[in-house]
Amino acid sequence: MAFNLFRWIASKNENESEETGMKVSLSDFKDEEIGSALVSVELFMQKLAFGTAIRKIAAAVSAVEWETIRKGKKVQTLEYWSWNYSPNPNQTREEFFTDLINTLYSKQEALVVQTRQGYRYVADGFTKTEYLSGDIYTDITAHNDSIPGVFRADDVLHFSIEGEKIKALLMMISANEGKLIKSAQLNYLKSQGTRGILDIDDFAEAQPDFEETYEELVQEKFKNYVSNANAVLPMYKGYNFRETETKGGSTKSELAGSRDIRNMLDDIVEFTAQAFGMPVSILTGKNITTADFQTFMTQIAQPLIVKVANEINRKLYGQKLVKSGTYITPNMAGIKYIDVFDVATSVDKLISSGAFCVNDIRVRLGMDIIDEPWAWQHWMTKNYAPTEELLEGVDDTNDAPVQPDTNKEEEDENE
Repeated sequence: MAFNLFRWIASKNENESEETGMKVSLSDFKDEEIGSALVSVELFMQKLAFGTAIRKIAAAVSAVEWETIRKGKKVQTLEYWSWNYSPNPNQTREEFFTDLINTLYSKQEALVVQTRQGYRYVADGFTKTEYLSGDIYTDITAHNDSIPGVFRADDVLHFSIEGEKIKALLMMISANEGKLIKSAQLNYLKSQGTRGILDIDDFAEAQPDFEETYEELVQEKFKNYVSNANAVLPMYKGYNFRETETKGGSTKSELAGSRDIRNMLDDIVEFTAQAFGMPVSILTGKNITTADFQTFMTQIAQPLIVKVANEINRKLYGQKLVKSGTYITPNMAGIKYIDVFDVATSVDKLISSGAFCVNDIRVRLGMDIIDEPWAWQHWMTKNYAPTEELLEGVDDTNDAPVQPDTNKEEEDENE
């Protein structure tokens, strides 16, 4: 059964926000970010949006079946097992590709290295020395362990993306948004507070227990008074408190402050989607249209899948093997993101007009080709005809159909 990626992306589970469709866990934050203080709201939203985008892209890439072809025929080699089931003892296919996509978008490049045991890992770090004859990679680490050896360019899979580092860019954006959010939060908190003037006469200040009484009044009694919806403030002789602002006195500013904060958080999500080049609906999981989903697949997922396939064939197989029909290819037939029933009319038109053969259509739908001569033939419906036939009976001089001479017919009848 095909994996319905559209339904997976649009769905919400118990760990996801009912409002945004996104999810985040404490594992997305560094220890110092959690331990030093409460995670700031803008950092939380930035991590949330970035992690969600990574998970959805990785889901599309890892849903592909990586077929290994030998001399034109499908075979299940060790390469097939590695890319489809277990790249290494510590990760499944899904975990491996999530690691790869996260590293790629976080660092703008990712390195996949194979150990002597035949296991593949996404490198945590490495040193690259550039040469015209081919780069050299050393000091490679993966999963908090070092991978000894010197690796040539042909020994590793190196992926990169153009443009600015997305994660660094988003951190900068969220930092600027955070200043605005903090300002809006401060205004909101001020609108929720209670303010007033405490008058203390000379008699109260002259009392020997003045400091203790003042401390108890301000630190305890006032605190209880302003933090409860219904409270009584006991006052001592010589003290008089007059409220100047009370909670609920500025409803409009409270609502405006709340909306400002929400709009700024939405901005972080929108900026994240734009940085990845995906529709906002895909990131939030709300109101996803078929057009949005196909944009996500054709502009983000498919180019990444092709990038992975090209690098594997370039490094692991080489020109001679690929030319002889031995290579690896991504089969996207298992990803149900195009409903064949939705495109049935278009398919019929493409085939009946002779523009596409059956196998042309199957390839574009992510399906296997049919190894039969008729599947490569081009067909045309009988409704179509050569232009010459359609132009028969048309006057060449004025490009209009020839009309019968009715007067001539009448003369013939009279004779």
